[in-house]
Amino acid sequence: MSSVTGTKTGKTYWRSLDELADTPKFRDFLAREFPEGAAELLSASTRRNFLKVMGASFAFAGLTGCRWPKETIVPYSRRPETYVPGKTKQYATSMELGGFASGLLVTSYDGRPIKVEGNPSHPNNQGAADALSQASILELYDPDRNTALKQRGGEGFIGKTWDDFIAFARTHFDEAQQRHGNGVHILCEASSSPSLAAMRSRLQAAMPQAMWHEYEPLSRDRAIEGAQRAFGKPYRTHRNLKDARVILSLDADFLGQDPNALKYAREFALGRKPDREMNRLYSVESVYTITGAMADHRLPLQSGQIEAFAYALAGQVVTELDSELPEEYQPLALSILQHADPAEADDFVKALAKDLVAHRGNAVIFCGLRQPASLHVLVHFLNEVLGARGRTISYTEDPEAARPSYGDAIRSLTKKMHGGTVKTLIVIGGNPVYDAPADLDFAGGLKKVPVSIHLSLYENETSLGCVWNLPRAHYLESWGDTRAYDGTLCTQQPLIAPIYDGKSAIELLSIILGEPMAGYELVRRTISELENISEFESFWRTLLHEGVLSGSQYPVIEPELQVQAVRALFDEFTPTEAAESDYLELVFYQDPRVYDGRFANIGWLQELPDFLTKITWDNAALISPSTAEALGIQHQDMIEVDCGGKKAEIVAYVMPGQAPNSIALSLGYGRAAAGKVGNGVGFNVYPLRTSAEMDYTIGAEIRRTGQTYELACTQDHFAIDTVGMRERSKRIGQLVREATLDHYEEHPDFAHHIAHEPEPAPLWKEHEYDGQKWGLTVDLNLCIGCNACVASCQAENNIPVVGKEEVANGREMHWLRIDRYFSGDPESPEVAHQPVACVQCENAPCEQVCPVGATMHDHEGLNVMVYNRCVGTRYCSNNCPYKVRRFNYFNNHKNLKPVEMMKFNPEVTVRSRGVMEKCTYCSQRIQAKKIESKNERRSIADGEIRTACQQTCPTNAIVFGDLNDPQSEVAKLHKEQRAYEMLGELNIKPRTLFLAKIRNPNPELEGEETHGSSHDEHSSHS
Repeated sequence: MSSVTGTKTGKTYWRSLDELADTPKFRDFLAREFPEGAAELLSASTRRNFLKVMGASFAFAGLTGCRWPKETIVPYSRRPETYVPGKTKQYATSMELGGFASGLLVTSYDGRPIKVEGNPSHPNNQGAADALSQASILELYDPDRNTALKQRGGEGFIGKTWDDFIAFARTHFDEAQQRHGNGVHILCEASSSPSLAAMRSRLQAAMPQAMWHEYEPLSRDRAIEGAQRAFGKPYRTHRNLKDARVILSLDADFLGQDPNALKYAREFALGRKPDREMNRLYSVESVYTITGAMADHRLPLQSGQIEAFAYALAGQVVTELDSELPEEYQPLALSILQHADPAEADDFVKALAKDLVAHRGNAVIFCGLRQPASLHVLVHFLNEVLGARGRTISYTEDPEAARPSYGDAIRSLTKKMHGGTVKTLIVIGGNPVYDAPADLDFAGGLKKVPVSIHLSLYENETSLGCVWNLPRAHYLESWGDTRAYDGTLCTQQPLIAPIYDGKSAIELLSIILGEPMAGYELVRRTISELENISEFESFWRTLLHEGVLSGSQYPVIEPELQVQAVRALFDEFTPTEAAESDYLELVFYQDPRVYDGRFANIGWLQELPDFLTKITWDNAALISPSTAEALGIQHQDMIEVDCGGKKAEIVAYVMPGQAPNSIALSLGYGRAAAGKVGNGVGFNVYPLRTSAEMDYTIGAEIRRTGQTYELACTQDHFAIDTVGMRERSKRIGQLVREATLDHYEEHPDFAHHIAHEPEPAPLWKEHEYDGQKWGLTVDLNLCIGCNACVASCQAENNIPVVGKEEVANGREMHWLRIDRYFSGDPESPEVAHQPVACVQCENAPCEQVCPVGATMHDHEGLNVMVYNRCVGTRYCSNNCPYKVRRFNYFNNHKNLKPVEMMKFNPEVTVRSRGVMEKCTYCSQRIQAKKIESKNERRSIADGEIRTACQQTCPTNAIVFGDLNDPQSEVAKLHKEQRAYEMLGELNIKPRTLFLAKIRNPNPELEGEETHGSSHDEHSSHS
């Protein structure tokens, strides 16, 4: 959408700085319907040659069978008695990441898993699933996985079998047991698995001098230390956002990068309904996050300055509480006021403190994991005095606290490796050669270990440095158990036999202990010992069916805040150097797509546009516009980052909303041994990370290299040219419509206020739908832009990956995109997300121009695609005002290996070259439920059919159903006052309606330029 001031809000919306400046580059991209290349298929430069090509296209329309190879369907020779071919089943399992479990329901088709959904019984997922979980299907069928055992010999690796390794292990570890495990070290990624803990206990009983280390490059160490100092014992903090009315996030992306993110997102969404009391979100952060994008007020601030901000806030909160402050905190209050003078607080701090205190008991503060332990202590204190305990906060034991910090663990192990005391190293998962702190030189220490064994899903950088390289079983191939963040016990069950004969971590440990056992037996043994159930078989079947053990969460504890520990904070606090200077700060953050690098070879995730930057197939150094100008850096310049002598080159991305003098670097790219997909993608910034400063550091120097680098960024792709439309129609409406809560309460129908002209006369008699009439709504107030819906749509509908070059050409194939719009000051703008797919127009412009009837309405009003009619004219895409139709320039599914073909959903056609495709409201799901209901002689219940995007959405922003059922949720939402038709003025009557976004700003802060609010939203109504 071009940067125009609409009649709804008075705001200027823009996708990129190029669009805001209306540069020739942006105008050129917008003007071309098919960027960079329709010429590859239609190279004719003359009308005669064009007609020849078109003639050939029409001729081939009758020969569509030549596009696909013939296949022979072979029946079972001996079909199992209970097996019904072609019928899908769902199994409950769990995926562990960073030591925490996500509960999943996985659909299996003829014995192969094809789709991941969230488990409604799981306390975190509650039926939702994130993009990483959705993409794990592609990881399962990745041909680049570790496929065979290897042992280093001579100049390379020699192929081995599990029998070979078992024979080696029997001899080697028998000798190790005789010396009580002296010299044996195990390095394991984080896990909450009770079975793994049980195997660890058995190993340490057999080898008491063996040492166990845990390491994750992304840790909770500071949060654990902060709880230890605040309460005298580390406790795990749980937030309840259902009762929260004021939420403050201090550098915490609790909606995107938190073990409980899905739960928090759903609870947060419950408080964003404008027809009830809305919550208010404040975010103070350096890097624009999903949480910051949803904030009613966002303050961009260096990570190193946030602690000083919190101290000023504490002084103001104590002042606001005054006599209401509990007596035991009165002496502490005096100490706070001595170090944080309320008179020096700025307007933002004063208004925030006042709002928090006014909602005492319904306020909650989050502290980011990269922030120091001292700030976590302070946040615990603030939550206590704000009455959060028992309402918006609770505490449980934290089993992670029993281990050394990840930093201490990897530092200790590496020192021993370099010292020559590590004789045998077993690495379970992880990739420390790639992601360990650069100053430790883990790779150099690994070379000094005589026997090193790596169990890994991929042959990664660490595998290449070890003596033994063992294939690990995928979680969808394994028996296992793990725990959710609240402690709920979850099960893992395999949906397919190990494709590459991999072993799980517990199976490897059983081999090392000389008692090889299957994972099934190990997990059953552990759970039977944990639960001590007499009727275990019945219990076991129920547990597998549900996937979670109800009532197994950790018990809630009432810890006592250590007042002296909080007082010591203020006595010791001095502002950091970053808070008092113009030093450049480097901030390292978890990438939302490749995590810490472990998902780098998953094409679905690499091609998934970042929720805010819209970068695909890359990472970049995010720099604020003012900092970029001061440094003389342009967008897509290559820069050299020098931090204490450690250097890395990376491309610059000028990012609106990035904190000044703060450079954000996402981890997980620049891999050298990720697989064919992930090798060499992006830039490795781990070499800048040290064990002392793993999250952010100050004092960096930035220099331009003189080179530029092209990013495959989708932010300006498929932009809707509202300027051109306004020239043809005076009735154009804003694509994103939003208002403040106050304005909405005063003008509840603001979303419909456009300059009305007489309704256009219909060109033909429109069809009336007597049966089902499917429709959908998207609530812009609930969409957090997390990309889960895009990943789910790709997995469900066999959408191909096209690669960086084709994305740069504007040819990405996603049926669903999330348009991200900025508004306000580029230094601190507001953000609005808008998911856009085919809206199933009643008067569909695409149908009016298709020469072969390949796109047409069915009897329920869906705009469907008949792929074997399509001849690739692309007239439909040219005529689509929403720009949601995708053209297959190439046969993207050609030359796939057999294992890669197993990912396909057999209910959805696999499209070939020359075919147009787009969203169909998951018509395969509609048909499946229609058949089921017909066989059972009943009607389809409302909510029984859920599209892939709807099912995975953590905030329930998407609702699908029958518009002819007046009691259906979607029919009610279509009549909502916030509901509007995007581009409805074109008289195309879309079936998808959007619900306008409502913000809930603090009246005392409206108009504050520092927070990116242009707050002239409704000047057009004055």
